[in-house]
Amino acid sequence: MTKDIRNPDELRRMFGANLRQLAQQYTSVSELCRQLGVNRTQFNRYLGGESFPRPDVLDRICRFFEVDARILLRPLDEIDRSPTHPAASALTDFLGSGPTTLTENLFPAGFYYATETELDDPKPSRHRLIHARRLPQCTLVRGYEPRPGMPSAAPTEREVQGIAACAGRQIYILMSSRASQNSRIYLVTRGTEDHSDRWRGVAICLSRTTASETTTRRILLRHLGEDPSAVLAAARTARRAERSLQQAAS
Repeated sequence: MTKDIRNPDELRRMFGANLRQLAQQYTSVSELCRQLGVNRTQFNRYLGGESFPRPDVLDRICRFFEVDARILLRPLDEIDRSPTHPAASALTDFLGSGPTTLTENLFPAGFYYATETELDDPKPSRHRLIHARRLPQCTLVRGYEPRPGMPSAAPTEREVQGIAACAGRQIYILMSSRASQNSRIYLVTRGTEDHSDRWRGVAICLSRTTASETTTRRILLRHLGEDPSAVLAAARTARRAERSLQQAAS
């Protein structure tokens, strides 16, 4: 039987100390609790080493901070963690938009249904799904160009990736396909209380495949969260819309 047996009080203090260290990168505990979906009073009990989270809450905390359950057993500095990409912290420093500025309230994580519209035509001209993933250092964005527009392309060729940041309440999202064949900048602002699930603005699009043509369109982002049924329904809608546009153009 091992001699290194710690009692529950020691384990609670260990977890509290590790959680305080993880939370230091957030200037607002209230905002951190909102992003985690944890009650502020209960979170303070975790920080103070007074209680443990339920298994499902512990899983949520570990996924959010990208650590594992060893934070219950060992000091954070002794746990091997995946190294952060140097570009993440460099971009955060340069853009001035880390987790303390681009908050969940400004731009929640999850799936978004993006609709682009030509400036002189009210009919939507582009549809796609994008996913925003919150990391401690930045917010990553990933999606795919619609299949009807690139029918023979492999998924890796249709993939787009980028980063989201903010200036005040305006969010800007920089995305590009591999080798920068197609690049986009979304400049959007969240809607009012009645339309808080929508972001409107402009999309600046650059295509190297069409003689470096730059176009500007209106953009509407609708937040779908992580609900699989809503995401699948939006994906089907996007596919149907892109096929209709392709047929109309042919």
